[in-house]
Amino acid sequence: MAYQRFYPQQSQPSGSGSFLSGFVAGALVGVVAGILLAPHRGDVTRRKIVRQAGDKRDEVVEAVEDLIERRGSANGDNGDAVE
Repeated sequence: MAYQRFYPQQSQPSGSGSFLSGFVAGALVGVVAGILLAPHRGDVTRRKIVRQAGDKRDEVVEAVEDLIERRGSANGDNGDAVE
């Protein structure tokens, strides 16, 4: 026979109220941690994000153009558009 210990039921708060309070507490902890651990001011961070996004966009455009060129040369196209 398995030994089971009886634990009386604790009163549990309602599901939506406890979720909402946990969500708010987690959001507050996240905001405080973000403010305390941020390496730069907000405007500096935004500029860095915009610059990095622009660099990545340029890399993607270049990769797509290279892919189009390779597909064109593999198909025997010379890359000139016929009007």
